[in-house]
Amino acid sequence: MHATTAAYQYLDTSNVAATRTVAFLPTERLTAGSSQRTAQAIRLVKSVFRQKLKCAVRLGPSGTAIECLGATEAGILQVCDLVERRLEQLRQQPLTAKMVEEILSITAAERRRWTKDRRLPNAGHALFSQGKKQVGLFLYPPEVIRGLATHPELISTWRQADEGSYPSPLHKESSLAR
Repeated sequence: MHATTAAYQYLDTSNVAATRTVAFLPTERLTAGSSQRTAQAIRLVKSVFRQKLKCAVRLGPSGTAIECLGATEAGILQVCDLVERRLEQLRQQPLTAKMVEEILSITAAERRRWTKDRRLPNAGHALFSQGKKQVGLFLYPPEVIRGLATHPELISTWRQADEGSYPSPLHKESSLAR
């Protein structure tokens, strides 16, 4: 039997017994700081609760509130178990290039350069169709990117090391002098 104070990593079930509500606020541990991953997590939570229990979901500034007024406490906690497993799977999924750029506050050129010279390890590729052509994306291991995000000084060091290696773009003043 579940206890309403079950220790969930991502869901707050403290009000299940009294009000049949569950709260969800995506954490940095889950999203790695990516707004895209945050949106994926919210969609996942909404979808599972709506499919399994026909719950009402409200998005607010303090997170997502899921109201399951017609459900039993045990039923809600069973769905919470499922949601927790799926959120953990999401947390472990490789990150896309755009997510990595957002999380590390780097440019696409920096990401490509650092992937090419293996400072940023990749976790493989994904292919998708865009019309008649296949488009490939690098994927990145989430734990490595989370680690880099907690050490922005490493990114600064990489940038400084690259300053002498690559020509810098023309400054505005020098292009006007021509």
